[in-house]
Amino acid sequence: MEKATLKVKHRDQLKKNKVKVLRQQGLVPAIIYGGESNTNNINIFVHHVDFDKSLRTEFGKNTVLKLEFELDGKATHENVVTYDVQRDVITKEITHIDFFRVAKGKKIHVNVPLKFEGVAPGSKRGGVLVKKIDSVVVSAEPDQLPPYITIDLSTLEIHDFITVATLDQSKYDILTHEATSIVRVAAPRLLVEEEEEAVAEEGEEGEEGEESSEGSSDAKAEGGDDASQGDADKAEGKSADAG
Repeated sequence: MEKATLKVKHRDQLKKNKVKVLRQQGLVPAIIYGGESNTNNINIFVHHVDFDKSLRTEFGKNTVLKLEFELDGKATHENVVTYDVQRDVITKEITHIDFFRVAKGKKIHVNVPLKFEGVAPGSKRGGVLVKKIDSVVVSAEPDQLPPYITIDLSTLEIHDFITVATLDQSKYDILTHEATSIVRVAAPRLLVEEEEEAVAEEGEEGEEGEESSEGSSDAKAEGGDDASQGDADKAEGKSADAG
């Protein structure tokens, strides 16, 4: 894994007006923490331009940084990864950075981006490619961290999908739940709507058929009543003639 060197300045407890002046000079307050339980947090200043340059690698925020500075008059350094970057809501300028210590042989947890490659055959047939997540949480030693995880789309047909469980974990552990869906090829909405309409129409036709049968039965029953009444009238007429 790549490691970038970044020269920073140790900062003591400073008054707010002093911090404001340093911000105007492009220096951003930051903190180093993590590691062994007996390790102290260290407050530093980082120049925002140098920080931005240090992350211009394929690893991005997961680039291991070697922070060099003086502490109590002695040159020292800390190996870290960028844990959090806070920005001003309006100006988007960096306002604070959190660095997390890393050490060889010690695993760390970081978000690793997913890189989608290839074209899903299902999307060529009208399917819709739906990406559910764009990163996963990985646990690994710093030198085993991947810059990204490749997701191959070239075998996905309509209704096919990829979950976290299918990813290679031979060099690191993925902490994101294995059942989490990463990407799928959904059936085209138009086709789904047509199928739903066809099913609905079949149901309506069935109901109409039942109503028609009922109507015929009613008609027959009514006709039968009329016929019976006619026969009764005829019988009464014959009796009167006989009298």
